[in-house]
Amino acid sequence: MKYISLILTIISAISFTCCNQKQENTDKASKISISIDSTIVDSNEEIIDTKYGLNTFGFDKEKDFIYKFNSNNRHGLEVIDMNKMELVGFIPFEVEGPNGTTNRITDVNYLENNSIALTIHQAILLFNMEGELLQKYVISEEDFAGDSIPKDFNMEPSGLFLPAEKLSFNLINKGFGELRGFSQLDLTTNSRSVFLLDEFKKLSDYHISLTIDGRMMMLRTYIYSNFQNDRYILSHDMENELFYYDLNSDSIIHKEYKSELSANKNEVYGKDVESREELGKIMSARNKSIRFKDIVFDQSRNQYYRFSSYSTTPDQEEDKWNIILTIFDKDLNQLFEIDNIPLEEVPETYFVKDGKIYIYKNMEDELGFLTLAFN
Repeated sequence: MKYISLILTIISAISFTCCNQKQENTDKASKISISIDSTIVDSNEEIIDTKYGLNTFGFDKEKDFIYKFNSNNRHGLEVIDMNKMELVGFIPFEVEGPNGTTNRITDVNYLENNSIALTIHQAILLFNMEGELLQKYVISEEDFAGDSIPKDFNMEPSGLFLPAEKLSFNLINKGFGELRGFSQLDLTTNSRSVFLLDEFKKLSDYHISLTIDGRMMMLRTYIYSNFQNDRYILSHDMENELFYYDLNSDSIIHKEYKSELSANKNEVYGKDVESREELGKIMSARNKSIRFKDIVFDQSRNQYYRFSSYSTTPDQEEDKWNIILTIFDKDLNQLFEIDNIPLEEVPETYFVKDGKIYIYKNMEDELGFLTLAFN
């Protein structure tokens, strides 16, 4: 196991503002001590694929192991011990044939009975640890009874699979990726519930399209989907808000937040552009403005975290970032904001284990993590 000390390690306390929704005009001065370290995963003389970052992966229940799918230089699961920080195994899978996975794998779920569920285009595949297919769930609109999907709307063929509940949540779009809602698919009864929200219509205001020779390129909002505490959570990168569906109450909650440290919305630049250069300029300006990242759960503290960021040097080629960490309670109410988190790059892929935030980082083509710990 390799450890690297970072100059970024913080020993001194960082001040942050407590945003109490019941007393919006009262700021409580608080202190928190944060330390940042880094670790490189020992590959044991193997090659851990980092070409596409840490995208297609899943955990066991305690997050002691990561199951990371590699479809780049070999096809299978890289098994990483998160306590020892080392690669401890590789499970090969077939691309085609009766046990084939195809190359279009979008998600990995570890199952309690020591098996693996892979989400692919239009199906969820259950395998044992020898790569043998045990069960297949086909995901298509025609295979589920119940609520109908309106004409001109379509359900995405890959969604968020919940192994314990045997449910899949799939986004519903209108036209070319304009989010309108989601469906809950019960894989046991082959039934479907559809939830459409008018609030999603505004997200298309952030979409920008360019058509060249009959081919369309589109810059869209990025949608994050999550599931914690019997809640299916949807958020996006353009506004300081989220939506969640509560399985217990069968209700949808819309949460809007107010940041004291940043803007609460990105810019709306219009719907269409006429050149790649114009699209590139808008993309650069959007990326420099406030962007909200995914929300993750800390089981040890029963609270949530989310990073956001904006460039403090928007007129310069090299950006300096104000990276903000927002903390939410178990009911997704905003508690605190901490700005100027001393990271060189804006976190893209991160999760919480044992009370620490793990941030994926490519360290000279080796798999590594920055760990952010609270005192």
